[in-house]
Amino acid sequence: MSREDLYLILQVGRSATVNDIKRAFRKLARRYHPDINPGDRAAEEYFKRISEAYEILSDPLKKQFYDQNGFYSDGVLETKTSKGAWGFSFQGFDFSSGGVSPLGEFFGDVISRRSARRESERGSDLEYQIPVSFSDSISGFKTRITVSRKDACTACNGNGRLSLRDAACPVCHGGGKVARTKGHLQFAMTCGECGGIGRLSSECTECSGDGRKTTTELVDVEIPPGVSTGSRLRFPGKGDSGRLGGPPGDLFVVTNVTPHPFFNRAGDNIQCTVPITIWEAALGAKIEVPTVDGVAVIRIVPGTQNGQTYRMRGKGAPSLSQPGSRGDQFVEIRVLVTRIADERSKEILRELARLNPDDPRKHTKRP
Repeated sequence: MSREDLYLILQVGRSATVNDIKRAFRKLARRYHPDINPGDRAAEEYFKRISEAYEILSDPLKKQFYDQNGFYSDGVLETKTSKGAWGFSFQGFDFSSGGVSPLGEFFGDVISRRSARRESERGSDLEYQIPVSFSDSISGFKTRITVSRKDACTACNGNGRLSLRDAACPVCHGGGKVARTKGHLQFAMTCGECGGIGRLSSECTECSGDGRKTTTELVDVEIPPGVSTGSRLRFPGKGDSGRLGGPPGDLFVVTNVTPHPFFNRAGDNIQCTVPITIWEAALGAKIEVPTVDGVAVIRIVPGTQNGQTYRMRGKGAPSLSQPGSRGDQFVEIRVLVTRIADERSKEILRELARLNPDDPRKHTKRP
């Protein structure tokens, strides 16, 4: 496990309970799971990091060791002495004596120094609502949106502090790092006095010490074919910048598709209603039907009834979950009865009725 702050990875505070840690892990796992982000190597790597962090912080013994020493490695946790201190060993160095471990004292000192400094934080995620026409939701498109986000302050380079001229830090003597030695081990650490700047500093007046300023940025986004109302698209790293070197958040674009006067969307399928005449229904016909790709022809079989549905395979919307596949279009038939005004047409219909005397209501139950 790397020396990253496990609490920072899971986005929880150090006072978080086991239930808080579980909830945070589940929330992040749903966002970064490889099955939800196929092909996204950054999401896959972050999922591994939160899984490793959860594996340590969800275990009370491992969490206690991490909180006391500031690190955890597989195999380092072996026994606990009668005084409550940890005994452990590194190859080539024996620190497994009873009482307080010298290495534990060393890392405990490091953590106590870090606690006095400000810690980096991941930037917040942003959400942006975007209106989409029905035709654009089918074909996909590229656009540019204006996003208000927090970006690193240029005055202090994101540190939140401004170094004072000719005032080198008395602890690190301007180097920004200090060396600590424990036995055969030597470590270079960020100076806790100046925060790594190398000079005594004051709070940046441009960002009020936050290290970030609110800016307006034009972001190019690509909307894939097949989005519908409520589709949530993730653009990694386009959210707020992290504080003090923390990773940036993500931008989520939520689409709101304008309804179409003829087509209705049902998942990846498209529905529509097409009127036909009574003689087209009785005799059968070939009719033209609008689709999202243009006009297509379907065959109406003789005897088609009002409300009957025809299926046009592959004429629906593109699938977001299965790129390259499409839904179907379902055409509901509405049989229109023409109003007859002239006597000749009426006589033809009377003759038709005499030739087809079947009563469609003869099987209807009567009280």
